[in-house]
Amino acid sequence: MERVVFLQWIKEGCQEAYEKAHSPENLWPSIIAECQAAGMHNYTGYIGGPNNRMVVGYFEVESVEKMNEYLSKSEINTEWSKIITPLMETGGDVANGSMEFMRPIWRIE
Repeated sequence: MERVVFLQWIKEGCQEAYEKAHSPENLWPSIIAECQAAGMHNYTGYIGGPNNRMVVGYFEVESVEKMNEYLSKSEINTEWSKIITPLMETGGDVANGSMEFMRPIWRIE
């Protein structure tokens, strides 16, 4: 099991659109299903930092390589990315390598 944490930045002025797209009533059931089909689970996103522009995400997956392969071929992921990527200064699509994955330095169970 791989634990993945990523950091990305929302463009200034796009915070409201980003949060609206990820709200429970607007987050596409189909993109949730695609993430699950790619092997992602325990996926959580956090927003904060200066002007609520920083997004930190966490998920668990058996293989990041297989997840990326699956999502890179997903039409649903491509369509979702067309909406989200323009809102982002960095990141936007986990499958295209635009997200900066962080490396762990400690863990307490």
